[in-house]
Amino acid sequence: MPKIKVPRKSTAVDMTAMCDVSFLLLTFFILTAKFRPSQIVQINTPTSTATKKQTDDFITISVDSAGITYLAIGTPKKRAVIMDKMIAKYAQKYPSFASMTTAQKRKFSELELIAFPIENIPQTLNFKTEEIQRKKQGIPTDSSHNELSDWIIGARFAYQDNPEDLKFAIKGDRNSNIKGIQKAISTLRDNDINNFKLITSQEGTDVEKK
Repeated sequence: MPKIKVPRKSTAVDMTAMCDVSFLLLTFFILTAKFRPSQIVQINTPTSTATKKQTDDFITISVDSAGITYLAIGTPKKRAVIMDKMIAKYAQKYPSFASMTTAQKRKFSELELIAFPIENIPQTLNFKTEEIQRKKQGIPTDSSHNELSDWIIGARFAYQDNPEDLKFAIKGDRNSNIKGIQKAISTLRDNDINNFKLITSQEGTDVEKK
């Protein structure tokens, strides 16, 4: 009796659908990934055993190794509101504030770091962004000329509709004079802000924690 031959079927699998899904996932992750921006001011934070990662929704007061103070506001929209508050306060004292252009205001809202005295803001904004970063001078924090307090007041104004979202953090260099950190803390407390975070690095890593 002759053997019945079973017809062979192809074992090839159509991978088109899987390739499409893979490329869609790859595209999704590329478009939604948020890369950590480079630090404009290099600050070597002290280490700790804290495990909570840093987020971008904090207003961060940074103090470098020379004791110079800077301020980072994560949301461009909030920066614009704070700038309007500063213009209203300083327009009479500094006439250049009253004549700030829309382009200057837009450039300020794009800055990652507030790194210069208030009176220098209008003319500083005339430079290119990379030049502005190189011209950083720091925010005065002297007891008789504490502009950090003005920025904090401006931040509270920007968050007046949702004050629970206003969160502060202090980032100090491990080699900084402790007085610079103390000034930042006392300025926050003088403005009735007693809840804030201290940014450190995880022991054995370069990952910043709060």
